[in-house]
Amino acid sequence: MIKVLIVDDDSIARTNIKIMIDWENDGFEICGEASNGQEAINLINETIPEIVITDMSMPIIDGIALIEHLNFNFPQIKVIALSGYEDFEYVRRSLKNGALDYILKHSLDGKSLMEALKAARIKIMAEIFEHNKNAMLEMQINESRTVLRQKFIKQLVLADIIELTEIEQKIADLKLDIETKNISLVLFEVDDFGSICEKFSPKELNKLISSVEEITAEILKGSVKGVISHISDGKFVIIFSFGNMRSDLYIYNLIVTTINRIKSSIKRYLNITACFSYSKVFSDITFIHKYYKEAELLLKDRFFMGKDRIIKEASRNSTSNEYLNLEISEEKTIIEALKTQDNDNIEKCLTKVFARLTNNSASYNSIQMICAELINIVNRVARETGIDIKNVYNDKDIPYSSMKKIETLIEMREWILKSYTKLTELIGDIKFDPNYSEYTKKAISYIHKNYKNNVSLNEAAEHIGVNSSYLSRIFKEDCGMGFVEYLNKIRVGYAKQVIESGRMKLKDVVKEAGFNNYTYFFKVFKDVLNMTPVEYEKRYRVNKN
Repeated sequence: MIKVLIVDDDSIARTNIKIMIDWENDGFEICGEASNGQEAINLINETIPEIVITDMSMPIIDGIALIEHLNFNFPQIKVIALSGYEDFEYVRRSLKNGALDYILKHSLDGKSLMEALKAARIKIMAEIFEHNKNAMLEMQINESRTVLRQKFIKQLVLADIIELTEIEQKIADLKLDIETKNISLVLFEVDDFGSICEKFSPKELNKLISSVEEITAEILKGSVKGVISHISDGKFVIIFSFGNMRSDLYIYNLIVTTINRIKSSIKRYLNITACFSYSKVFSDITFIHKYYKEAELLLKDRFFMGKDRIIKEASRNSTSNEYLNLEISEEKTIIEALKTQDNDNIEKCLTKVFARLTNNSASYNSIQMICAELINIVNRVARETGIDIKNVYNDKDIPYSSMKKIETLIEMREWILKSYTKLTELIGDIKFDPNYSEYTKKAISYIHKNYKNNVSLNEAAEHIGVNSSYLSRIFKEDCGMGFVEYLNKIRVGYAKQVIESGRMKLKDVVKEAGFNNYTYFFKVFKDVLNMTPVEYEKRYRVNKN
């Protein structure tokens, strides 16, 4: 609906205009009435109409003055002027001051009024279209310029452009607020960017990257000449130029102050952290790729120093040890501790291994190799004890893929320790007794490997190579419970873990835990734990909170 304000000191004239046409049927609505120009101005500030129909001769503020006011303050409002006089001066001045049409009151009827209103609407729609077109064009130009800036800065730091004249021309063309002398750069990388990518849609991710750039650009405006650009995968570069500044101390203080402002702002407004490194001040922008590599090398120290840091210098020796391996004694100690569920000794041994890596300046590759060996121990012990390796890790976790996502040495140690702790819990559930017969041990291993499937005593006996009646008897003698009861206990234990994780609904837990029947699952669960799955879930959530 197009909003229309009627202004006339004659109430009968206003009423006549209101009943002259079917306003709403033709896409118009009367948003207000005024008896003079002053009242109209007050109403306009509240209602912002798109069209004003006004008389010319009124007290306080007349039509001419009102049109002048609208033309100056609300040029988008279209004015239809009315007058009882065939006064050329009124016509001339009203049209000159912005009136779209001029109608004599004695010739005003529904047809002439509707024609004037429709003409005003066409003008309004044309202006809206033009405005939107210009806004869209400006947005496209800005987006194109942003893409070109990003491409240029990436080429600059990666040494794809090295000629000074070409660099200067690009800086001018792209309207970048930097000079080519007395330069420094800051490199920063968003922490946990891989995890953010998994959680965010592409649109949300682009918005996050744009927000980082906008926040940084705003901070740069008030401090120093500089430009920011996203390079790739949550990594950003800022290029500073310091003009005639000569004090290195002042420049470095300015860089660190700016970094701290960016660091705190993205944490506050975007709820993310990042690690920062920065280069020395260098004389010429053509050397930028060399200093970019140095800053990139510094940034890799995040793995050893941790997240949310400003890395000013290398924390380790320049020569990293490429030949460190897991010692045989360490491997034996860990395996024994896992099998005996000695978590204290496991943590103690892992602490020793990771301290050795740090103290001997192990290279990143060496650390990756040793961590792969530590994970291989999990796989080996799980295999030897009959545990399905999938139960050690989360559903989506593939061990070696998970390792690649880990960004710090501390996180790596914690992740491996968590895997070890989970394995010892699963081993503890098996509860092998050294006095068990070999058949019982094999049956228990078979249960742990296959409890999610339709397992039966006969299948287990056939797999082991023994008579099912004999296996049933000796299993019960060793374990103090029958094969099916033991199987159900393991299934319920797994169902508990799934319920605690909250990753699926109860009806899905039934099949996941190896049960074929929902009612039977509830009965078995209650027999083992003296409560239903629903009661267990509620109690777990309450205790957790």
